[in-house]
Amino acid sequence: MLESVSYLHIKPIVAYKNGDNHQSKLTEVKFQDVLDDEAEAKKTENSEKASEETASEQKSDSVYKDPVTGKEVVYVDVAKSAATDKSSSSSNTTSADAMQKTKYDEYFKEAAKKYNVSESLLKAIAKAESNFNPKDVSSAGAIGIMQLMPGTAKELGVSDPYDPRQNIMGGAKCIAQKLKEFNGNVSLALAAYNAGSGAVKKYGGVPSYCKSYISKVLSYKEAYETAAAVG
Repeated sequence: MLESVSYLHIKPIVAYKNGDNHQSKLTEVKFQDVLDDEAEAKKTENSEKASEETASEQKSDSVYKDPVTGKEVVYVDVAKSAATDKSSSSSNTTSADAMQKTKYDEYFKEAAKKYNVSESLLKAIAKAESNFNPKDVSSAGAIGIMQLMPGTAKELGVSDPYDPRQNIMGGAKCIAQKLKEFNGNVSLALAAYNAGSGAVKKYGGVPSYCKSYISKVLSYKEAYETAAAVG
């Protein structure tokens, strides 16, 4: 038998003392806004995926293996003209074939043969010094592809340091002299080319401020030689 309920005591969840009729306010969400958010998220996801794929492709395209040593090398594009390279904020990578050629190969070959210096070393110096720009002038006043100081250029028999052939021949003669002076020690010769023979003798070896330059040149030199082996 059910007992009858005569009354219920129900209390409001929230009581407002001032008796105002408060209405709940819900943020209105439009369906189109949801669709737009999803579309934007999808677009961002696709863009990130495309960037990752492009980076992966570029990495695989720029890595080559030396057939002799089996060593993998990432090539830096040293064959592009200075104007092209200046427009890019970072060095580009390229194929082994492009590594073997520069705009002034004819002059590098001639200079290497005349002064008995490796062509790869001359190209590496030119890349590090001016990125093959015959019009380049440093803050110190060094001019052209091999960055010859006016006085040094004159001593080397270079009448026009802005002329690519003369500049390359002068630079080759200079590094040949440094190699002879330091008994074939490439690092010391490069330090002397960069800072002068006096600085090398003063420090009793490679000055600390030349180490980065030497490392850069030797890296380019190795890349050229490996590219030639691959090609």
